[in-house]
Amino acid sequence: MPDTSTRPHTRTTALGLQRGIAAIEFAFVFILLFLVMYGLVTFGAIFYTQQAVSRAAEDGARAAMLLPQPPDQESVRQVVLDSLARSLVVPTSFNADTTSRKHWLSTNVTVAPCSATPGATSCVVTVTYLYKNNRILPSVSLLDTSWVPDNLRSSATAALRPS
Repeated sequence: MPDTSTRPHTRTTALGLQRGIAAIEFAFVFILLFLVMYGLVTFGAIFYTQQAVSRAAEDGARAAMLLPQPPDQESVRQVVLDSLARSLVVPTSFNADTTSRKHWLSTNVTVAPCSATPGATSCVVTVTYLYKNNRILPSVSLLDTSWVPDNLRSSATAALRPS
């Protein structure tokens, strides 16, 4: 019978060498999965904000169409700010009430309401949201976020009623 006391146990030695490999593989896979998920969520946040800005521009154009002609620019601006105040684009620290949301929006959103001249048949409402300064999600240093837009802009045209 051969002497096994001097021969290393190949089975236990192989298991000992493989001991930490699962943790290392998990770390690499987790980092990759996290970056992909963060990219998807960031894209979704940008998409949601763009949709909110587009809806606000459409609400402003709709209000301009229904207001007495020529439309009052401040009334159109307030409709746009009301529409944005109902969305989730305002940071949490300014979400206490509608007044604080509208105040924050008035300083961070540019609204170019209809400036139609008397007799004009249409006007354009343009809303610009400064996304670079007010990102919904923070930046991750591992990702290249140069694809994230600085501003989100939307325009809507209103067909005006004849005076």
